[in-house]
Amino acid sequence: MEKTNTKVFIIKKIWPLLVSAGGASVMILAFFIPSVQYQWDRYQSRLVIQQYVQMGDEFVKEENYDMAQKAFTKAYELSEEKRLDIEVKILSAKVNLIYQDTEWGSKPPEELEEVDFEFLLQLQKGPEHTHERASILTSYGIYLASLGKTKEAKNKIQEAIRLNAGEVLAYINLGNLLDQEGKKEQAGKAYRQAISIDTKNARAHYNLGLLLSEQDNLKEAEREFAKAIELDSNDTDAIIQYRLILRRIEDDKP
Repeated sequence: MEKTNTKVFIIKKIWPLLVSAGGASVMILAFFIPSVQYQWDRYQSRLVIQQYVQMGDEFVKEENYDMAQKAFTKAYELSEEKRLDIEVKILSAKVNLIYQDTEWGSKPPEELEEVDFEFLLQLQKGPEHTHERASILTSYGIYLASLGKTKEAKNKIQEAIRLNAGEVLAYINLGNLLDQEGKKEQAGKAYRQAISIDTKNARAHYNLGLLLSEQDNLKEAEREFAKAIELDSNDTDAIIQYRLILRRIEDDKP
């Protein structure tokens, strides 16, 4: 009989403890379930943000900087404007809008300002960003040249070359500046330097072809235009110049 009473006593004591433990479990679950949901939502949000970033990177590869800027901006907004790396990508895409019009000295995009280049250069400080800074400085130089600030433009482009001797676009645009100043021989050297770094750069061959054409070096000009077309069969400028140079060669025949 005593044993029975003991068992009953123990059960009566344990039952409230079990109830308390159950209540605590409910409270713990109530605390963690929203946290799990929150973490899941953040994970999903990060996936979406990364998809926009990847989309922007693809647009950059295609040199579609307008769409790249829009994709990066969307990613930045979704990150609640806390991702500095995305902000850098937005600015990079924006300053590269300068390449939308390939004609030298053409009016820059209206939304582009000098401060955009300055901000981006500040964000890309440090030796690990040397190549990025060289690219930004090259774009900056093109922008300044389009505003008629030739001296400042040349300084930026030469600084880009000092940072990265392999910056092809810097040499091409240095050639453009020198040609604009009437320094034809130096311009030719700059274009040839660009070609020596990247033999497949159609724009370097095209610009050298124009320079040679102006100097009445028709045979060499023909070769450069032909090479530009070989590298970019859709380059209508090169096609037109190639046809013109062929006519000039034909007209010069005795």
